[in-house]
Amino acid sequence: MLIEHDESPIWSECIYNGRTLSHKLSLLRATVITFLALLGGALLVGVITVLVTSLHTYILTPADLLPADETLILFSSADDALLRQYEPWLPILKTLPVAEIPRTVAVVQVPNEGKALVVFARRPVAPDALPSGAKWTQREVGPLFVSASSPAAFPLLQEPARPLRSSQAFILLARGETEQSPWIFVERSLLPVPATLTDAVLDTLFLHSTTHLGIFPRSGSGMVVRLFPASADGRSLPLPHTMDRMSEFSIALARPESTFQMLQNALTPENRIMLDTRVLTFTSGTFGDDVSFAYDMLPLLVRPARISLSQTASGGMSLLLQGSSADAAPAIARLHEAFRGSRTTARTVTRVFDGRYTFRNVRDDTHMVTDESAPVGGMQMRKTIHATQGEFCSAIAGEEFLLSTDCVLLERTLLERPHGPGASALASGTFSSKALSSLLGSALPALLNPSSPLLPANGDALQWSLSRQGDILTLTLLPALPALNLPNASEVEGPLP
Repeated sequence: MLIEHDESPIWSECIYNGRTLSHKLSLLRATVITFLALLGGALLVGVITVLVTSLHTYILTPADLLPADETLILFSSADDALLRQYEPWLPILKTLPVAEIPRTVAVVQVPNEGKALVVFARRPVAPDALPSGAKWTQREVGPLFVSASSPAAFPLLQEPARPLRSSQAFILLARGETEQSPWIFVERSLLPVPATLTDAVLDTLFLHSTTHLGIFPRSGSGMVVRLFPASADGRSLPLPHTMDRMSEFSIALARPESTFQMLQNALTPENRIMLDTRVLTFTSGTFGDDVSFAYDMLPLLVRPARISLSQTASGGMSLLLQGSSADAAPAIARLHEAFRGSRTTARTVTRVFDGRYTFRNVRDDTHMVTDESAPVGGMQMRKTIHATQGEFCSAIAGEEFLLSTDCVLLERTLLERPHGPGASALASGTFSSKALSSLLGSALPALLNPSSPLLPANGDALQWSLSRQGDILTLTLLPALPALNLPNASEVEGPLP
């Protein structure tokens, strides 16, 4: 029992089990206990620090070691077939030995030396996971085993000032993905340089300000491509349905007028002249010189619209335009009159007399051009047809309209037309690489070539949509729905009178 007896303010005594202890001895004991407690706390903090540091080192990923500025591409858990698809863009991949298991492979730009391959693996390391031999250098970096095609690549992996994982592009593109997820982080500079007008148009529409891409192969024939940073302004809007599933190409835009103006402003002067020439040639060839694309057709494209291109049986190209406009009726009536006025009604009559004398006579034949109208599929359809110089057809219901240079195509489309608004997106469309290749030939964009690694490996006919989430654009590609096997319009409702 401890009893404290205080007789003076200067000296105090403590009685413990009959023994008297001074207050100084009690203070010393308290000091020792406090010191031991502090020492124990320091040891505990040290142990926790070591454990946290060791855990951080253990969970290091390739993105923690790779430098953001020098990393050109990172394949995360990619199988050999996926790696080989990128050999046309990166010939250095041809030097990578074949492996039976998915690997994490990066291509880095080594200063003053060029590109180098870097392959990562964790314990236990599979036999063929890391390349070996005279041309490869292997080292252990933290918990990772690394094999590089050049020893000069290793200094880049030693605590980079700005690791790939700290890059905003990588953070946003890799959202929701793990080290075991099969996906590809790509720097924009690896994509082919635009060589044709169609290359430049595609590059401007989708990659205008893009610096990095995230490519995510999906099971089956699908694929998702994320683009950073987002170049499109505004929000997604309901787009017209894809109605002609036999088309070789279709594209729907939420704001076609502003997109066309952006395209003209962003293209080089040479490509802009080529684009304006193509548009002028189509407009004058279809409607004559009295119709202006800027003043007569572009105002019809303020709201969401879709354009489709199909190949006719004769090898020509037919066009289908879907949209809506407050001034659709008068604007389209003017197009019909311009089409009719641009076609000649002169007809040459040739006669032979006595088998020897040939006479040619030019006559005005108003029957060369026919103009008729009838309801089809809930819309009022108008057909202006020249006997030898093509046709122009339209369908209107309120503010909604359809235009086509192929009346049979338009009739079939009207009968298949679904009701209600389409899915919301910034843009969407369909295309067939093989069909476009035969249609455009050498003008086919490199990114739409059948061998392009940006397209799903399986399946040719694809449908796509472009949406925006914050600073990321997401391009989704899926197998196109099969074409509807419907009868011709004339078989359902009969020909127009």
